[in-house]
Amino acid sequence: MPFQITVHQPERILEVVYPPQPSQQDVDEYLSRVREIIEGLGEWSALVDQSQLRVMSATMVAVMAKLNAFAQLKGMKRSARVVSTAASGLQAWRMTKQAMLNIPARTFETRDEALAWLKNPDDE
Repeated sequence: MPFQITVHQPERILEVVYPPQPSQQDVDEYLSRVREIIEGLGEWSALVDQSQLRVMSATMVAVMAKLNAFAQLKGMKRSARVVSTAASGLQAWRMTKQAMLNIPARTFETRDEALAWLKNPDDE
């Protein structure tokens, strides 16, 4: 199953749902597609649902960290991640740290909580 990408235009939120075990082909296709989308967004926020993801290799964490750094340069103003386990929360934190994000970034247990935070920028 590949990554699911949805752009919520009115709110300028890019939502990505990670598959449980992405293949290298899934990752390559995702990177190509999402970079193209990001280029056309202007200012936007990210909602990344990693709740199905089992484990990311160190290589994949590094690749996604680079994508996050690119995203910040291309207008990402906030980043919300949905995780289901402590391990996936740790991976999300490592990715954020490696990307050296200078934007508000938080981890949530549900999509609804993450979306509410993104829609209300005054909730830090």
